[in-house]
Amino acid sequence: MSLIRSHSRWPRGIPSFIRRHEEPVDPDEFDAASRAWRHFVRDQWVKGDAADQQKRALIERWATADQQFRDSYQSRAPEDEPSFFEGPELADPDFTGNDVQSFCMVYLCTTELTPEKEALLAKCILGLFPWEEGEEFLADEMIMFLPLEDNQGDILDTFKFHQSVARPDFLDMHMALDGTVLFRDRYPKLIIDDRTLDTGLGLWVDFATNGIYERARRAQIMMEEFGYFYRDIGPGNQIPIEQALIYIESRSIYQGRDRDADPREILEDEPVDMRRPLVEIYKGSEVDLVDDYAPGFREAEEQGNGLAIGYGLGQILTNDGNPLTITDHGIDH
Repeated sequence: MSLIRSHSRWPRGIPSFIRRHEEPVDPDEFDAASRAWRHFVRDQWVKGDAADQQKRALIERWATADQQFRDSYQSRAPEDEPSFFEGPELADPDFTGNDVQSFCMVYLCTTELTPEKEALLAKCILGLFPWEEGEEFLADEMIMFLPLEDNQGDILDTFKFHQSVARPDFLDMHMALDGTVLFRDRYPKLIIDDRTLDTGLGLWVDFATNGIYERARRAQIMMEEFGYFYRDIGPGNQIPIEQALIYIESRSIYQGRDRDADPREILEDEPVDMRRPLVEIYKGSEVDLVDDYAPGFREAEEQGNGLAIGYGLGQILTNDGNPLTITDHGIDH
C-alpha cells in the first residue's frame, strides 16, 4: 500500500486555452474521434527526449493550431489508427511515465494539509481498511494531487484535468479534431476532499469522456459496508457504480425520492463528526483492530480530543506490517 504525491507538470498552471470537449463522445466512437491526435503524437514524438516537456508542447500545439493543420493529420491518419494501448508506445517508459494512476481509484484532493487536516486524513485512510483479520487493505495505491491549492473549487469540474492534463497521461487524455480534450479512462474514482475530512462522506464519481461527471454519490467511509462497495467497484471487477451504491439510494432518507429525478443529482449518505474519536464514529464491530493497523493512533486521539495531531501518515501500517509508503511522482523528467 502506498501514497503517491503526484505533482503538476505545468509550472504556471494549465493554460486556459486547453479546454474540454463540449459534449461527451460515445465510448465506442472514442478512437475514431481522437485518431488524428494519435497520428500527430506518433509523428512528432521523439523517443528519449524530455517526456514531460514534449507532452506539454504537443498539447499546446494541437490546442492552438489552426483547423487546417489538424485536418491534415485527420486526412493522413488511417481509419484503424491503433490506440496507444495497441501500439509500441505502451512499451516506452518515457511515454507512459506519468501513468501511475492506471488502476488507482483513491484520490486525495484536499486544499491544505495542516496538522488537523492530516489527522482527519489519517482517519479517512483507516476507514479504507476492511477491518477483517486476514483481509488486505482495499487500495494498493492512493494519489495525492499537488500543489494542494490547485484542488480549490468544484473538484467534480476539475478532477479529470488534475488527473491527466496537469500530469499529462497520454493513455488517458486524448484530443479531438477541434483541439479540445477527451478522456479515455471512465472507471469510477473515490475522491477524498475537504468535505470528506469533515463528514466522512467519500465522493464516488463516474466521469464521461469529456471529463464532466455523469453520476456522483457521497458514501460514508466510516462503516463496514463501505469495504463491500469498494470491492465491488475495485480493479478487476469494475461493476458500474450505480450497482455498487444501491445501498445509498435505498436509505430511508431517499425512499420518497422521485425516480425521474436528475441522474446527476448527488445523493449523500449520513454524515458523521470526524472530529470525534474513530472508535466512536465507525459503524462496525471490528474497529478495535485500529491498534493493529495504526499502533498509538487511539492514544493520540485521546490526547488530541478526537484528533491524532502529530500522528504521521507514515505510521499507519500495511498488511505486511511495514509503514505506509509515501513517494513523490512528477519531478519533471
